[in-house]
Amino acid sequence: MVYNALIVDDEPMIRFGLASCVEWEQEGVRLAGEAANGEAALALIRSEEIHILITDIKMPLMDGLELIRLAKELRPELKVVLVSSYSDFAYAVEAVKLGVVVDYLLKPTMEPEDLLRVVRTCKDRLARDLAGSEKELRLREEEEKGRKHRFEEELKAFLGGIGKDFEWKPEWAIGHIVLAVWRMEPAGGEALRHIVSLESAKNKLNEWCPHGYSFLSGEGELVTLLADHNGSALSDITRYHRQLAEEDGMGEFTVGVSPVVHRLQSAQDAYGWARKALGNAFFEGSGRCYLGQIPSGGEERRQIAGPDAGFERLREKFSKAYAFSDQPGSEAALAEMVALWKARRYGRDEIVAHARSLLMIMWSHRFRVKTEEDMGMMMRRLGSLEQSSGLDSLIRAVREELSRFWKPNNRPTVAVDAGGAHVIQLALSYIQEHYRRDISLQDVADYVHMSKNYFSEQFKQRTGMNFIDFVISLRLHYAKHLLEQTSMKVIDVGAESGFNSPKHFLKLFKRELNCTPLEFREQCEQGRTKEATWPGEDGLNE
Repeated sequence: MVYNALIVDDEPMIRFGLASCVEWEQEGVRLAGEAANGEAALALIRSEEIHILITDIKMPLMDGLELIRLAKELRPELKVVLVSSYSDFAYAVEAVKLGVVVDYLLKPTMEPEDLLRVVRTCKDRLARDLAGSEKELRLREEEEKGRKHRFEEELKAFLGGIGKDFEWKPEWAIGHIVLAVWRMEPAGGEALRHIVSLESAKNKLNEWCPHGYSFLSGEGELVTLLADHNGSALSDITRYHRQLAEEDGMGEFTVGVSPVVHRLQSAQDAYGWARKALGNAFFEGSGRCYLGQIPSGGEERRQIAGPDAGFERLREKFSKAYAFSDQPGSEAALAEMVALWKARRYGRDEIVAHARSLLMIMWSHRFRVKTEEDMGMMMRRLGSLEQSSGLDSLIRAVREELSRFWKPNNRPTVAVDAGGAHVIQLALSYIQEHYRRDISLQDVADYVHMSKNYFSEQFKQRTGMNFIDFVISLRLHYAKHLLEQTSMKVIDVGAESGFNSPKHFLKLFKRELNCTPLEFREQCEQGRTKEATWPGEDGLNE
């Protein structure tokens, strides 16, 4: 680094002599100028960054001591060399007390080597100060980074219902805030590219938003916590959404924005409202911003009440019609359910669960002839419903599936005991909805109003599988889906798939697939597994 030096003395010959004593460029110092008094010197210091000040003490207009005081306020890193006569010694002592004077030289006895030595000392001290400042800056940056990381982890835990308080929070988070959830819409391509795009979007949001913080949370999801200044948060999020859309290769985002909350402790509610707002994309289209609403008391009571009676009634109607090979009846039941879906009586997740339940009923009529490959195909097609881009595409998929089952070579035949077939269909549908939870044979038997032993016999007779084997098969297929499509930890995959014990999950997985979950994931990454696709008419049940 090149340092700038300034010489100040009211005697021209002294200034000339000082300037001639040092080979400035060779020493890595630039002689920025000369001044005859303190006022002129101070003007130069204001206009240019001066590192080394070589000054006399007694000068007209402004003496050296006043110059040092004012210059120190302008340039705290300044190093000062005093030049004075014997009679100025008391002034020199006073100047040293200012804390920026490196040394003082006496004019009558000063040699060029003395000035050179002091200039080099100034350079060394400037270098040490700079290194110390950079180190202090790095330490402050690391401390700030650490605080933000702790805040992010505490916020993630809080939004997940685990944490209770925050060790530290930014000043902007003390007041009105909103929370936005950004979902990156699937566009094909490599998973790594998807993750890179999410990371890039996070960095952009943190760059654009000084009074907020964005972080990755879950698969394909970003969360932004943002201060709301007089209702500005929604327009800010909308602007950021537009800016991201203009970035090359960033992908499409749908955003759910919470209503304003008045304190950080309400962020968990805001997170739920923002995520629920994302569900509007299922009905109105992706790639937009949706403002969430605080649920009314009626909505909350419906959520607490559990399964909806309307859906239960229509599912039973559909199941009976299908069991008795009543095509008009089953299509009429589906039409009623579609009407409820379009009326937004249910949210996206509920509608997807309904559709999965209907598909399970359709596939149940020839369950005994299904192979392991068919089982896997069935699970993949159930999973495909989760990826439906909107309500219309989901309705189309269900109708196409129903239409395929009414073709002559697929058409279900009326069983001798069609009522019993209907019961097993309902049981299979119930199992499909609950297999990732702690479900027992008694739970399902109670649901279809049979004794446990009789239901077990009927289930084995009509499906060719024991109840527990069927549940394990569903769980393992779902675990395979998670291993292939997500980066979740193996222990979390097992828990999410319904296995209470990691050890039990690993044992069953290896027994059924002849490899560990990690080995299966590696095979998927190496392209040795087939991509999950919807089969044609020669697929399942044919």
